[in-house]
Amino acid sequence: MTNSPRSDRATEERRAFIEQWAEYVRTHDDEEWARQQHKIVNSQLQSAKELAEKGDTDPAEFFRRKDERRKSRGNDK
Repeated sequence: MTNSPRSDRATEERRAFIEQWAEYVRTHDDEEWARQQHKIVNSQLQSAKELAEKGDTDPAEFFRRKDERRKSRGNDK
């Protein structure tokens, strides 16, 4: 299998991200990282709870609506 320009670009983007992440890990302490992760996880849990309370947890319905929005924007790929 040959690499397409798109996959080469994706590989370079992943490498750049890894390098940025390694620099972040070297320059930030564990306590700061833990606080940030705590905020992210709690936010995701809160969103999931709110969706469940509204009854918006059907994956098939989620993708149907997503496809409808994409088509209405002209991104029908």
